[in-house]
Amino acid sequence: MKPYLFIGGLCLFLFAGILNGQSVWDVDKCIQYSWDNNLSVRSQQLGVRIQKTDYLQANNNLLPSLSAESSLNQYYGRSIDPSTNTYIDVQFLNNTYGVYTAVEIFSGFMKINTIAMERFNYQAEKNKLQQVKNEVAFSVINTYFDVLLKEGLSSIAWENFQLSREQLDYTTKLVNVGRKAGTDLLEIEANLAADSFLLVQAHHLLIQASLDLKYQMNYPLDDSLDIDTVIFSLFSQTMDTLSMVELFGLASETLPDMKMVENQLSAAKKAVNISQGSFSPRIGFYAGWNTAYATTLKDDNNLVIPFPDQFSNNGSEYLSLGIEIPLFTKLSKYTKLSKSKLEYQQAKVQYDDEAHKLLMGVERSLTDWRSARAEYASAQKQLLQSQKAFEAAEKKLEKGMINIIEYYIQKNKVFRAKTEVLRTGLQALLKERYIRFLMTGSLLST
Repeated sequence: MKPYLFIGGLCLFLFAGILNGQSVWDVDKCIQYSWDNNLSVRSQQLGVRIQKTDYLQANNNLLPSLSAESSLNQYYGRSIDPSTNTYIDVQFLNNTYGVYTAVEIFSGFMKINTIAMERFNYQAEKNKLQQVKNEVAFSVINTYFDVLLKEGLSSIAWENFQLSREQLDYTTKLVNVGRKAGTDLLEIEANLAADSFLLVQAHHLLIQASLDLKYQMNYPLDDSLDIDTVIFSLFSQTMDTLSMVELFGLASETLPDMKMVENQLSAAKKAVNISQGSFSPRIGFYAGWNTAYATTLKDDNNLVIPFPDQFSNNGSEYLSLGIEIPLFTKLSKYTKLSKSKLEYQQAKVQYDDEAHKLLMGVERSLTDWRSARAEYASAQKQLLQSQKAFEAAEKKLEKGMINIIEYYIQKNKVFRAKTEVLRTGLQALLKERYIRFLMTGSLLST
């Protein structure tokens, strides 16, 4: 893997070699920091945890229910005697206890399908988290490369300003000894002022780009952020020969966007199965134990039987197997089934739409990447020719063969050529990084 440098002495970078050392924050570190501090990522992480609880609860619903209850009742006036089940007109106390359990044996596989649906929803929520992280990473990467561009433009502007200042010093000496006309000095001073303006403007744009990067990272604006100007190329020969069909296949397997809509489609299908299951009978098993104490229950001596004896003697157990057959529910089950089918059709449309967008995005990305590389190669050739023409112009100016205006025309051509090499080179690597993202699903360099 070969590194690229975009910010340096001449602000040139080639698809080989390191021209500068690393600084503190590389692009991967910026991405990781933004993931740890971005509020949208945090919110979606909570969404994943919420969906996980729904999935776990769907599994827990297979467990039998178990409950215990107790009541203490004081009766006045005409009431039913719990010991004889007849009406009496006396004041008495009644205390009951019970433990009950229920197990759903069959319900049209609704619980099994609910577990599957919640599992797909949980996976889709995790896919959405990765999608949010990718969106944040894209914003950071684009802003990071914008800072690199502005640093390069600032460096080029500084070099251009230095050349004009050196030319001013040199021409001033010649004017003082009478070898140059004073009009040449005025022309150089005007160009120096223009170069000074471009330098100030480039510095301001660099500050603004740095602030934008901090904002995207949720980084403290008052803290310094020195970014690494060495960019490692992710290019490989396999990418150079990559076809659209091959790249689409890789992107379909790796990108969270496709996985998310696929899981949402599967969840919608399970929702239809759940709605269909609601029409089937429900079979359940039930068991319980209860006992009671009452002050109306007395022995032969007309004394209230003690609580421990009543608690033991009044106990009863039961086992029950029940079936529930839905006959009429105000057509709510039909409505729910119809709605779930429509939602399934909607999920299919969303899946097809996402696949179409990905196919178009893959084709556009490959075209843009190859065009960016061609533009970079052309910009390099243009810079080489401009530098040769500028060097020739310098020699001609020293010999008086051209005037200062012709000299500055060649100087400005070199300035523009360097700018284009910087811009097209960064653009090529940015497009290349996106191609690798389609292949691997990762926006990090490693």
